Amino acid sequence: MSAALVKAAKQFDALVAALPPSEGGEKAQLKRIAELQAENDAVGQELQKQLSNCLYVISLPVKELKQVQELFSQAADNRDNCLNLKKPD
Repeated sequence: MSAALVKAAKQFDALVAALPPSEGGEKAQLKRIAELQAENDAVGQELQKQLSNCLYVISLPVKELKQVQELFSQAADNRDNCLNLKKPD
């Protein structure tokens, strides 16, 4: 519990440090907020691109595994069909 409290305090300190300085007036604060929002948006877009790339890379082996499973199933069906053939009389 104390570790969580320390972590929360550090997060709070980081948020306070990221706030625009109070000197400079409201215009300066609004400008800094807009800059931080733009930076946040850019980071969010980059993270979204990376996530999309990761999901694509993960999907490749899944597709290949499905193909292998299908081929194995076909081979098993063919083996069963061959075993079920009766010898000519």
